[in-house]
Amino acid sequence: MDFHLSTYFASFDAEKEPETSLGDVEVKVEEITAVLTPNPEGVSFNHELFEEVLDLVHGFKALEIRHQKQLTYMIGSSFQVICRLTSERLDSGDVSDYIESTRDLLEKYGYLVFVLLRILSKVDHSKGQGKGTKNTEAGQKWNDNCEMVLSLLVGVERVLELKLSMVFQTTPELDLFVELFSRPINGLMESPERMKKEEIRHCMFRSLALAVKRQGHANYVKHGIIQNLTYYAHLPPLMAELCNMIACDYDYMVLTEEVLREVSQAQFNANDNNGPRAISDFLVRLSEVGPRVILKQLSCISQLLDNSNYTLRCAVIETCGNVAVDLIIREQQDEAEWDEKHGNEHIHKLLDLLEARTLDQNPFARSKAFQAIGKVLDKEINLSTRRIQLMRITVRSTDDRSTLVRRNAMKLMSKLIKTHSFGQFEGKLNLDDWLERLTTMADKFNERETERSAVLKKKLKQKEEENQEEDPDQMEIDENENEKEKDDDNEEDDDEDSTDAIQREIDNSVLEQEQESQIDGDLAEYYRAKFEVNYYYDAVAFIKLTHEGTESATRLLFSRNRNEVLDAMDFLVLADSYGIQNAEEGVRRMLHLVWMKGSNDEGKSIPAHLIDCYRILFLTAPPELSAIEKATFITKNLINLCCKASIADLASLEKLIGLMYKDNLINFHVVSVLWQIYRFRDETESPHGLKQRYGAIILLGMLGLEDYTVIEKGVESILSIGLGEIGIHNLNICKYSCIALQRIVCDPGKNPIRSSTMFEIPKQKEIILELKRVLILYHDSSEWYSVAEQAIAAIFVVAPNPDSICSEILKVKTNQVFKELLSEQQEIGLSQLLFMVGHTSIKTVVYLEKLEGLFKKKKHDSEASKHTKETKESELAMIGGTSEDDFADVIIHVKEKELLFGENSLLGRYGQMVIEICTNVETYKSVKLQRSATLCLVKLMCISSVFCDNNLELLLSILHNSEDPIIRCNCILGLGDMAVCFNNLVDENTESLYGRLTDDNIMVQRTCLMTVTFLILAGQVKVKGQLSSMAKCLENPDQGISDMCRLFFTELASKDNAIYNGFIDIFSGLSTDESLSKDAMKRIVKFLILFITKEKQQKQLAEKLLVRLNKCQSQTQWDDVAFVLNNIPYKNDLINQAIEGGYKMVLARSE
Repeated sequence: MDFHLSTYFASFDAEKEPETSLGDVEVKVEEITAVLTPNPEGVSFNHELFEEVLDLVHGFKALEIRHQKQLTYMIGSSFQVICRLTSERLDSGDVSDYIESTRDLLEKYGYLVFVLLRILSKVDHSKGQGKGTKNTEAGQKWNDNCEMVLSLLVGVERVLELKLSMVFQTTPELDLFVELFSRPINGLMESPERMKKEEIRHCMFRSLALAVKRQGHANYVKHGIIQNLTYYAHLPPLMAELCNMIACDYDYMVLTEEVLREVSQAQFNANDNNGPRAISDFLVRLSEVGPRVILKQLSCISQLLDNSNYTLRCAVIETCGNVAVDLIIREQQDEAEWDEKHGNEHIHKLLDLLEARTLDQNPFARSKAFQAIGKVLDKEINLSTRRIQLMRITVRSTDDRSTLVRRNAMKLMSKLIKTHSFGQFEGKLNLDDWLERLTTMADKFNERETERSAVLKKKLKQKEEENQEEDPDQMEIDENENEKEKDDDNEEDDDEDSTDAIQREIDNSVLEQEQESQIDGDLAEYYRAKFEVNYYYDAVAFIKLTHEGTESATRLLFSRNRNEVLDAMDFLVLADSYGIQNAEEGVRRMLHLVWMKGSNDEGKSIPAHLIDCYRILFLTAPPELSAIEKATFITKNLINLCCKASIADLASLEKLIGLMYKDNLINFHVVSVLWQIYRFRDETESPHGLKQRYGAIILLGMLGLEDYTVIEKGVESILSIGLGEIGIHNLNICKYSCIALQRIVCDPGKNPIRSSTMFEIPKQKEIILELKRVLILYHDSSEWYSVAEQAIAAIFVVAPNPDSICSEILKVKTNQVFKELLSEQQEIGLSQLLFMVGHTSIKTVVYLEKLEGLFKKKKHDSEASKHTKETKESELAMIGGTSEDDFADVIIHVKEKELLFGENSLLGRYGQMVIEICTNVETYKSVKLQRSATLCLVKLMCISSVFCDNNLELLLSILHNSEDPIIRCNCILGLGDMAVCFNNLVDENTESLYGRLTDDNIMVQRTCLMTVTFLILAGQVKVKGQLSSMAKCLENPDQGISDMCRLFFTELASKDNAIYNGFIDIFSGLSTDESLSKDAMKRIVKFLILFITKEKQQKQLAEKLLVRLNKCQSQTQWDDVAFVLNNIPYKNDLINQAIEGGYKMVLARSE
């Protein structure tokens, strides 16, 4: 049977099993190898030999692996020999006599290689392709398969390098022969794991490129590329590499251009995601490896920007960014083919396109646009004319509704700041400095312009005068007069006149040249000044935009997205390093993130990143400094941070300082410098010195919270400075010195009770004496109250018997107020006394509760430990015989009966005084006294339920009638505490508490909202119909109250369907509230509906409202209910019919 390539090619099926028996394979393989090794051309004239080889190849799957490798090597090496012989014949030009035999050899070996490649590509070695399978049997089979494929592909590459058109005279014959290799190569590329083999991949790509370049096989390869893009997810990036190889390495651009044109015209089903994704991967990868190929077809590719699929738009955007980056690189490298005019034009057109895509309707596309612009900015390119526009677009997008867009906008802002071109002031962007310089330069320019205008006017006037002198009529008159006057002139005079005229012309010419030279110099100076003014103007405009971006980043610090918070923090750190002024506010607000829990997708926690940011900002000293100089540098930064912080900032800073101290970012050198600053005595006591001492003691107190030894080292300094004359004259220093003393105990968070029998406190008696002196001392400053609060707290920490010490202090203070002070001082003294009474009472209760906790802990430890030491047995003997309930009952009895109602109760006597002052407001008109009395009353009411019940009506009366907002705030806070202590007493009077939400004073409203928020979220009060009052706060004109209320409902939504359960009551209260506008009511309702996300709840709520809709008695009621129904996602036919029918139908039904 003769060999016809087309017949064999068409009939071959790689999946089909061989029909004939192979017999003794070993013998056949050896015989064939013996014949073909010396003479590969034997298959051409020995038909039986070829048939045997063909049988072995067709039955290749049935062979053992060693026979497969032997057969593959024999055919591959023979094929390479035939290719070499054919190449020699073609190069010699003597090919006419060998065309038939050469073609027969190539077809037979080509078919054999085709069959082997097809079979090898179909063999399933998936079990040998994973990790850890290299040494397994499956892994070895996979490696053998790849080796056999590679040995055959080498021969394929060799044959495609030949001038095959000289052997195959017709195009169909040539195409059929080349397809013997291109088809199995496409089959081999279907395996993702095989394409990871770099050597095999490159060999296949070179073969296809040769088929295109030398054999005219471009059409088949193009269709293969399109097919691979459509059906195989792993091939699009690889097809991009293939196209780039064919276009660049083999100088055949036509194929890639045709592929790009076909890709740009592709249409996809709306539900098809794989197709657009494949095209996107292809375009992006091609733009990375061959951006110049993309540039030539960019007009076609840009058509995809009109496609509804955002994936394609994202790919085009990223492609444009990669092309722009390549153009910039070419410009910087000064390549020979670089056309500066057209190149810059291309760059700016691409940037225009990217800027336009920042307004794409899809957030992913907008994000890609910012990422692409960021890639461009990574290259050092002059964008002075576009930088302000880019910053304006970026700042606008920081308010985008998409988190992803906002994050990328912030990253682009960072790059714009890092690459800004304003080099004055060492690259800092301090707005005040630039504005000052702009004003100076503008004034100079205006002066220069005024002078230039004056010179130009003078020149213009001179020119007009010269024109008038040269007027023809005037010249004629002058000539006639001269003729009459010069009738007697001789010829010598005429010669002299002509000589003088020539000299004057020469002088005028020189003068004009000098004037023109001066004018040119002035003009250059003028344009230089104008350029400088424009430079500073652009800088100021850029800095103002960075201020807007910094404000946006500050707002995003408290975003729900953790990654966005981290990006905002990084941007603020960068902005602060560049001297952007309002970045300081953002850095300050960053402090509060120390309380935020959770981490981002990469596991980075917010507090940990905050520590890194503050380490960069405040704890990183120049490396050339010594250890002491570095500590001084860090101390100065931290003190400045403390002095500018509010009370809330200090609370967060305290937590942050503790974390940084744990991480050893604050060492003992810093502590030593802080104590030195605190101890330093300045004879003049300048404000700067006081400020430094103030910041130092605050920081020391913060560090003492983590390490009590920090405070122990400086007790003497605290006694002599903070509680001495300096502290008395500067009460803030005294207050924070008292706070520092509270941290002198070991681990105060876990073991807050400190007694001399348990711990050795240095200079304990001296500390108590100085604290007593501070409390007894009369001071008319309002700051004394905060000092007294901390001093009393310090006594309860340091003293072994704080109750008796405080009793002694109260007695001395009372004697001082009523016997020693002048009449005009008694009012302030009495206010201070009542404040001390109230705070002492609260601290006494806390002290008792801590004793109870300590008892329970010892009880638990004694029961858990069976082998205690003898020294502890006697100490715990009494405890072992007392139950926890008995001890708790004793504590309750002391609070209820002894503290305020005991026979020897000191606080009880003060209680009667407080009630007298609060009751007789007209008699005791002092505002300070009333504030202290009310605060004391509130604190005493928190001790005993009996005292609370007796005076609750008085407190509510004060809340309603007092004109002082501070008193009303104290009453609200007191009611909140009483709701926790004695819930049954306050629960009946919560209406009075909710009523303060509409107080005339913003401070009272905010205090009430915070108190009610805590009580509701903590479950201390039952929510009845008051949630509508809370909901009204969403529309409060004060932004702080509105934001706090939004946070309240967000938290409430996470607690047992609370919003769903109370929605009807909230809606009823809002719809009947005449003080609330309908637009405000609708905004509140829309906000609350967002929290009802369960479909079942939406359905039940809609059904309830539908019943109400049918019972509405007015158009207004019907409109309100219909509005809610329209905003609930759940709909059914009954609801739609009721809404479409309108109020008239309801009215008709009711009639």
